[in-house]
Amino acid sequence: MALLVTNNGEIESLRNLLNANQSIPRNLILKLYTTDTYPAESDTPSQTRYYEPYIDGNVIGYGQAVTTDYPSVVNNRTDQDYSQQRGILLNGNRWTIATESSPVTTVNGDGTAGEYLITVASNAGIKKGDYVTGGDVGTGAYVVDIDGTTLNLSVKNTGTFAAQPLSFGEGRTTASYPEQTFTFGAAAGDIYGYYLARANNMPSTIHGVADAASCASATTITKSGIRGQLGNKFIELPAITNTTAATGTSGTFELAVTSTAGVAIGQRVTGVGVAAGTRVVGIAGTTVYIDTALSAGVSNDVNFLAEVAADLAKGMVVSSNAANTGPNGLDAATEIIGIDRETADADGTVIVYLNNALIDNIQPTNNNDDIDFDFSEVTATAHGLVVGDVIYIDQGSGNAVTTAGTYTIHSVEDANTFTTEPALDGAGDLTLYSSIFFAERFTNGPYSIQNDGDQIKVTLNVSLD
Repeated sequence: MALLVTNNGEIESLRNLLNANQSIPRNLILKLYTTDTYPAESDTPSQTRYYEPYIDGNVIGYGQAVTTDYPSVVNNRTDQDYSQQRGILLNGNRWTIATESSPVTTVNGDGTAGEYLITVASNAGIKKGDYVTGGDVGTGAYVVDIDGTTLNLSVKNTGTFAAQPLSFGEGRTTASYPEQTFTFGAAAGDIYGYYLARANNMPSTIHGVADAASCASATTITKSGIRGQLGNKFIELPAITNTTAATGTSGTFELAVTSTAGVAIGQRVTGVGVAAGTRVVGIAGTTVYIDTALSAGVSNDVNFLAEVAADLAKGMVVSSNAANTGPNGLDAATEIIGIDRETADADGTVIVYLNNALIDNIQPTNNNDDIDFDFSEVTATAHGLVVGDVIYIDQGSGNAVTTAGTYTIHSVEDANTFTTEPALDGAGDLTLYSSIFFAERFTNGPYSIQNDGDQIKVTLNVSLD
C-alpha cells in the first residue's frame, strides 16, 4: 500500500528536491537538449539521447569545443565551482512553491461505469497525477495516463455519464522558477526541450565523452573486531576511540590537547566538561575547535570517537577475510544495504545492515572477525568531482558488467580517481554524464537556432499531486 503524501508533505518534498532549503542535495542546472526525444520515466542520458547543443547539426558534441555560445555555468556559489558545466545554474531559494486550493481546469467529459477511461473535451492544463472530481468518476481518482483526450484514471468510474463537468488539479503542488533565457552566438540546430540535472564539477573534457572513464577493483577495506549474531542481517563495527589529556575553559569552543593523532573534523567528543553531542569542527596544531561550548572547565582526558564507517558505502560486497581461521559467518553475495552512522550508543559503535542473514556468529573468539569490504574505483583524468556530486555512470565499450545508474561521489582519492555511493561494481570502460532529474519537450518545438542572437526562454514548473 502506497503512503499518501499530504499537501504539506508535497511542499516539503519539493523544497528538498529543488534545494530550496539550501543544503545537500546540490542545486540544479537547467540544460537544453538537441535530440528528438520524448521524455519518458525510464530515460537515461546516453550517446543518442539528451545531448546538449555544443555544436550545430543536432549531433553529439561532447568533448569538442563549443561553437554555439551555449553558455558555461555562471557560478553563484562560494562553496562549489560548477563553471566547467554548460547550462544555467539555478538558485534553490528562487523557487516559489505552493498548493492549488481550487481546480486548475474544468472541462466536460464522458465515462462508462466500471471502466478506468474517460474522454474529455480538451486536455489543456491537465497533468498526470491530477485528482479528478465530478460526474460519476470514482472517489479519489487521479490521472494515470493521457492519450490525447482519453484519460486513464486510477479507479473505475462508479457510473456512466456524458458531457459532465470534471475538475482537475485541485491539491496540485507546484514549484515555479523565474523565466530563464539562453542566447546563442551561432547556429545550434533544432532544440527539442530542456532538462534539469544535479549540479556537479565534471569538466567538458570527460562529460558525455564515450569511454572517458574506467573502473577497476579498488583496494579491499578490511576491518577487525566485528561482531554479528547468526540470523541477523547486520554486523557491528567496534568503536575506535582516541583518548588524550585536554584542558579548556567553561563556555569556550576549544580544547588544548596533548596530541591530535587520530583526531579528525566531524568526530564526536566526550569527557567531563564536554557537552553531549559535541563534534570537532577544526584543528590547529594542538588546539581542537568544537561546535558546542564546554559545559564546564576541562582538565582531564577526553575521547575522540572515530567515524569507523566513513570509508564504507552501500553496495560494497562483504566477505570473510582469507586470514580468518574460524567459520565463515557471511553468505555469498552479501552486500551493504544501509549504514547507521549515528547510533544511540555513546561508545561510537556503528551498525552495518546487510542484504543476507549471517550464517554463523562473528566475533573475535571465533577467529572470524576480520571482514573485507570490496568495491570498484573510477579513473577519469582530471575529473573535477567532489564528495556529494551526483552523476550518471553508463557502461562503456565492452563493459556489460557495471550497473549503469545515478551515483553520488563518496570519496575523492585524487585528481583522477573517485569512489561512489552506492559502490560501483565490475570493471571496464565507462561514460559519465550529468544526471537527468526532470525533463520536458517543448510543446510547439523544436525551435531552430540559426543566427547570432537567437534565444530560447524557459519557464520552469515542477508539480506533485
